[in-house]
Amino acid sequence: MRVTLCAATYNRPQGLERLLNAVAALDPVEGEGTALRVLIVDNSPEANARRIVEGFREAYPWPLHYESEPRRGITYARNAALGKAEALGTDVVVFIDDDEYPASSWLNRLLARRRSSVAAAVLGAVRPVFPAGTPDWIIDGGFFDTHSFPDGADLDDAHTGNVLIDMATVRRLGLSFDHRYALSGGEDTIFFRQMLEAGERIVYAADAIVFETVPASRARLGWLMRRWYRTGNIDAALFLRGPRAASWRPLGNLFRGALRIAAGSALFVANLAVLGLGRRERIVRPLFTLCRGCGILASTLGRDYLEYREVHGA
Repeated sequence: MRVTLCAATYNRPQGLERLLNAVAALDPVEGEGTALRVLIVDNSPEANARRIVEGFREAYPWPLHYESEPRRGITYARNAALGKAEALGTDVVVFIDDDEYPASSWLNRLLARRRSSVAAAVLGAVRPVFPAGTPDWIIDGGFFDTHSFPDGADLDDAHTGNVLIDMATVRRLGLSFDHRYALSGGEDTIFFRQMLEAGERIVYAADAIVFETVPASRARLGWLMRRWYRTGNIDAALFLRGPRAASWRPLGNLFRGALRIAAGSALFVANLAVLGLGRRERIVRPLFTLCRGCGILASTLGRDYLEYREVHGA
């Protein structure tokens, strides 16, 4: 089996070096006949990552490939990764982000779950790593935690931060990342929703762990609210393209957005009145519902937040 491990990168030299070092330290790949390649797709127009990749290549334990994709946007980089993986004759592609780094057993755990489930995709676990000085309420609130599921559970969603994808399924379904979401994000949600709608399975590998570094610029309320707003944008897009798309769906989105704004506002005021400022994580939590509602309304009216215009972390 031919495996290509892919990471898109954009002006994060420290993160890329940390990722490449961690991948080099992975446990030997299990499974007879399993061959691993590593692919870095550089999304900066200046090809800033080339020098870093070249510096690792000679002593790297696996073939290390570099691909430049100067068109700005995460969809262009990820589609370039799929295209290069296809050209390399890849059987399964594994995506990880340039602000993440894997546990040493990570890849073997993804591959083991794939062999036992024969699913089209396998999603692993992501654990946040916070910088010194991160406010306690950010950590206590679990705002950067991803959902966890029983090992081997079937999922109804996935993301590209830690996932294995069967390339034969990608070819058969003609899947790619939608460029309408190049700078807003959410393209992976759409991608995996199409996979599920075609009758494929996505399963969870609880022990396939990567660690996500959270920069100080993200560990604050303003960024969280913008992220929650953006998830509302994607929620609205999914609803509009639903399995039975119809002319009433924009009106339905307006209702859904307004309902969430009302519920989130009421809960925020109630928590503030009862708790004061003593449990900030509890006070902040209803803002998720409020901001998501605003995002649904705004997207329905053509106002999406382009989260990936700004780079966080180095």
